[in-house]
Amino acid sequence: MKREPELAKIVVDPSRTETTIEEAVITDDGKAVSSDGKPLTPEQVARIMPPTSATPSNEAEEVITPEETEADGATLATFAATAGVKGGKWKMTHITHTHRSYFGSVIFKYHTYAEFNYGSGKVRAWGSRYDDFSNEQDVVEVDNKRITNAKSRVPASSATSKMKRKVQLCAVKYGCYATLYPWAQVKVYGTGKTKYDGSGA
Repeated sequence: MKREPELAKIVVDPSRTETTIEEAVITDDGKAVSSDGKPLTPEQVARIMPPTSATPSNEAEEVITPEETEADGATLATFAATAGVKGGKWKMTHITHTHRSYFGSVIFKYHTYAEFNYGSGKVRAWGSRYDDFSNEQDVVEVDNKRITNAKSRVPASSATSKMKRKVQLCAVKYGCYATLYPWAQVKVYGTGKTKYDGSGA
């Protein structure tokens, strides 16, 4: 970009990114609350849950990685796997990578969603997993196929979900001038605790 001053005048810069995290725990009566048990407003729930435009994970394309054994330090209880998922709590995580231009305008947002069930010190099951793009500028071209779509085997003390896409930034006059690989990973624990990693570029 710096070597192409004329190009820099008309195209957006892919180097600025920021990450936001939102979560909701689903109670036994179907209500969404924050991780500390506070009720969420309908607007907050709408920001956390995947929209109808989100692309669900295709089980045929999922890579199942080995069971994990890391715990978050809390006392673990024994857990017996059963057919189906009964009991425990469900939690939805929503990671957003926002890409901004030099001037602060949004180039695009990459969203990933992962739902999991936890209880008795174990991640008991994965629920729905999605990804989505929003706020795209005209220069954004998204590859339809995910580069990475992986989740680790459960039940386990901890589990990890990861998704990754290919994005190109293309200007009509200059062609494609940047290729990005946004990805997001959430590591979840049997206590409901979560850790996040990823990159927008």
